[in-house]
Amino acid sequence: MLPQPELLPELGIIIAQMLIKTYPEDFCVKEVLDLERSGGPYSYYILKKRDTNLFHVLEVISQRWKISRERFGFCGIKDKRAITEQYLSIKEGPEKDLRTRNFELIFIGTGNRPLKIGDAQGNFFTVTLRGVDTKKVSEAFQIIGRIGFANYFGIQRFTPDMHAKEPIAKLLLKGKFEEALKEYFINHPDPQVRKKLKEGWENLPEVLEDLHGLSKVDRIVLKRLSKKGGAEEALKAYPKAIKLMFFFSYQSLLWNRILCELIKERGETFMVPLTRKERIAFYISLCPGIEKMMEFELPYISEEVYSLPVSSIRKKIDKWIEKEGLRPDLKREVLGLRAFSSGRRKMIVLPRDMKVCEIHKDKITLQFFLPSGSYATIFLLKVINYPL
Repeated sequence: MLPQPELLPELGIIIAQMLIKTYPEDFCVKEVLDLERSGGPYSYYILKKRDTNLFHVLEVISQRWKISRERFGFCGIKDKRAITEQYLSIKEGPEKDLRTRNFELIFIGTGNRPLKIGDAQGNFFTVTLRGVDTKKVSEAFQIIGRIGFANYFGIQRFTPDMHAKEPIAKLLLKGKFEEALKEYFINHPDPQVRKKLKEGWENLPEVLEDLHGLSKVDRIVLKRLSKKGGAEEALKAYPKAIKLMFFFSYQSLLWNRILCELIKERGETFMVPLTRKERIAFYISLCPGIEKMMEFELPYISEEVYSLPVSSIRKKIDKWIEKEGLRPDLKREVLGLRAFSSGRRKMIVLPRDMKVCEIHKDKITLQFFLPSGSYATIFLLKVINYPL
């Protein structure tokens, strides 16, 4: 049996991910969407992929069909190490299928609108956990089905900043565009890319000739930078969805921190590592303070906050705005995008349609449905670590 996350707090997230995603087949996701297909300029597809990043898939489709990335639409960014099924829209896309080794794109009709983040009703999951105490997991699974879980953003949301010393968005807000690019690339997830760029950042043209492991768009950005066209112009080569991820990552990090403080103040909790730097609090039971949170949606840090009535939650958001020095930036546009978009998100989520499908020794298979925007990895972190 693998060591349990609570025994190695600093490695908890690594161990938990091993338990959750030993093989891509252990994590299956099917998007649920009521899609009207009555004809129109947008082509709709079902995208089935295995152990593949969504943005890599979009890049391949873009190259194969000679389609601009700005014409794509989707409801959510599914896990890479998984088998996933989701919907995709392409403005004036071809009415045909596309199959490769790692993904399959199936045309299903046309409609009048593009798909966008949050359009789906939710996702249905079938997950196999290995190397666990199946009795404990089964019991925790049933308990959390009744009491719910804190709706933190999962690590997928922090991809741009996963290895960086600080959020890339903080550098972008200060106008330090080349520093932001350097921080992003010298902390690249591919160790070979990371090493070569760190050693040869001052000589990019030469390094790029012998650099593998970069996506096409990353290579375009670095080529623009190497020609001294300006770091800000180089960053603009990224599609809108990727540029937004820099800002969403930072906004989501602050939202998680605010929720974590609220959870710790209102109930008995236990802590779980999310990333190397971040730990999140889960409540153990439904006390009155937590039950009240189930009725409330927590706003993101944005200009919208100042239209809210003064309350303990509003004061906590204000505290983080002041702590991060963000008040002058809430209306700012960077790279042609609003740095802090408005929106709200449920603080507590209840899973549905829960079922223990199979138990075999130290392996258990679970099924459940989560509403759009909720992360199965967060739910499973609570299940795996729940104190019984």
